[in-house]
Amino acid sequence: MRTNALASHVVARALGLVAACATATALAQAPSPVPQARALIEAKQPARAWDLLAPLEARSAGDPEFDYWLGVAALESGHLERAAIAFERVLVRNPDADAARLDLGRTYLAMGSLDIAAQEFQRLVPRAADDAARQVIAGYLEEIRKRKERQRYAISAFIEVGGGRDNNLSSSTRDFPGAIQSSFGLPGIVATGNSIHRQDNFGAVNGAVEMAYRVAEDRVAFAVAELRWRRYSEFDDYDYLVGNVVVGYQARSAEMVCTATAFAQGFRQDGALVDALDVDAIKNDRNAFGIGFEARRPIDSRWSVAVGVQFALGRYPTNPGQDTRLVTMSAAVEHRPEWWPEGTLVARALYAHDDARRPLNAFTDTTASRHTAGLRLTAASEPRGRVSWLAAAGWSRRIDDDPFARASLVRTGRDDLFEAYVQGAIRLRDAWSLQPYFAYAYNRSNIELYTFRKAEGGIALRREFR
Repeated sequence: MRTNALASHVVARALGLVAACATATALAQAPSPVPQARALIEAKQPARAWDLLAPLEARSAGDPEFDYWLGVAALESGHLERAAIAFERVLVRNPDADAARLDLGRTYLAMGSLDIAAQEFQRLVPRAADDAARQVIAGYLEEIRKRKERQRYAISAFIEVGGGRDNNLSSSTRDFPGAIQSSFGLPGIVATGNSIHRQDNFGAVNGAVEMAYRVAEDRVAFAVAELRWRRYSEFDDYDYLVGNVVVGYQARSAEMVCTATAFAQGFRQDGALVDALDVDAIKNDRNAFGIGFEARRPIDSRWSVAVGVQFALGRYPTNPGQDTRLVTMSAAVEHRPEWWPEGTLVARALYAHDDARRPLNAFTDTTASRHTAGLRLTAASEPRGRVSWLAAAGWSRRIDDDPFARASLVRTGRDDLFEAYVQGAIRLRDAWSLQPYFAYAYNRSNIELYTFRKAEGGIALRREFR
């Protein structure tokens, strides 16, 4: 349920209290932007009011009048978390500011935090000035009751249909004979199977279903099932099917949000097989199973931090020498900058260790064990508008644990992988959008056989169901 800011202000007056005080002295020398923002809100232009006030938050936070109208602008333009923080600052200064408490309840209601919203509204019941005010509050409480009945669980889904082009299907080096000679000292070897550099157009169909069950106000159980299929025009050996299943449980305690997950993935792809007598065909098939845990906590209205750990088993049905036990630790910082109120920046660092379960083959004790460290930067705009986008860039360094694991002439294999990704979303209608994307990867290795460049791009038509 949403009411405009003018209606909220009328209710606040009916309750007989005012949520404002003098503007901070630091702003005394310049005209206050609050009256202009208030006029924009009452003219049903909250987005413009938000654009006016949001850049001033770092300087003016703590002034109850500024915080109240910042909160209203944020609430009415969809910045719900920022709205809650602004109203809470007002109530810290003045617990009797019922206008702020009413709108804080509305904010929590819009966020789906029904029990917290109900607490705020119930605190207002004994303070209501007349029957009209009590009826307004009762209406919100009734809305919460109805939502609890029908929103104990939620389900959503999407399907995408699209296509694009991949310029290196098997992530192969371009100079295979030269790479073999520098890595193994063998001249004149010709590329076969997956070692041949290929490029092709593709079509794709992707879909997912997500379900969530609210165990309590601060606890949610969820599950996600996803299926992705790609079909190449010419090289159908590289067609693939990948499925993901994730189940999880999320709990909130004060400001801390903890999430535990279990997952499974299956990937199926033949690859370009090489015929050989008495040798079983090695495919690109792989399976993964694991569990993960993440804890996230805000530092203030603009910054939050997260730490996580994941344990996974990787299994290759036709190539067991690649089977590993993987442990990944990560730490992330998230920032909503003042100069970009519609966006989010994330920096994530990780360290991973792959412990191989067995030797690469029956003729050696060498394994595929390795350790990896990396950094990933992400920038994303909020998806509420007609056009939104996401961009990511990453670097990781892989170092082999065992000597001569991937080349007889290079003792310790070391790879630096550089990645970039850009995706847009152009909303055509409420449930329909076009999503173009481009991805690029460059793996620079001291083993030339593993040096490659890969780029792909495409576009998909997406239909969402809720």
